[in-house]
Amino acid sequence: MTTTLLSPCDSLATHPAPGAPGEAARSYQVRTYGCQMNVHDSERLSGLLEEAGYVRAASGEVADVVVFNTCAVRENADNKLYGNLGQLAPVKAAHQGMQIAVGGCLAQKDRSEITRRAPWVDVVFGTHNIGSLPVLLERARVAQEAQVEIEDFLDRFPSTLPTRRDSAYAAWVAVSVGCNNKCTFCIVPALRGTERDRRP
Repeated sequence: MTTTLLSPCDSLATHPAPGAPGEAARSYQVRTYGCQMNVHDSERLSGLLEEAGYVRAASGEVADVVVFNTCAVRENADNKLYGNLGQLAPVKAAHQGMQIAVGGCLAQKDRSEITRRAPWVDVVFGTHNIGSLPVLLERARVAQEAQVEIEDFLDRFPSTLPTRRDSAYAAWVAVSVGCNNKCTFCIVPALRGTERDRRP
């Protein structure tokens, strides 16, 4: 496992789209747990992957890349994640080249603990750098080792990222992320950071 930082020069241009010319594009599946913000982020994750050359896996198909967008607020969120990761371990072993990525609030909280408990995970990314997912997948594929990248500050407002909407008539648009309050019972500021508004 390695923890990496992206330099300003890193981009999809230096990490070409998956699949050589003449080969079928790699497929992906995004599994979303938690709140509406995670649904919003999952649409961005899908948009990023499709911009990088991936295609959404058909229903019932084993995807080449499975992305878990996790929650750390709902009850038993960690048990649900690790249970699903355990179910995917033999599937990955049977499908050469398959990759598993874990992002979202639980990834922001647990960080390297995820690859310790589930060493077959290829990428762990946080709530502040969802735009890094395609690059991290490519790095993990080339290096053949897990890439863990958790940022403590938002690198790009998520609503400005490429989007693949699940609905033809509805859309999630975040006008702000994070929170400046420090309520005793709430973990959101620790995972989503201080409040940041979208510029008009």
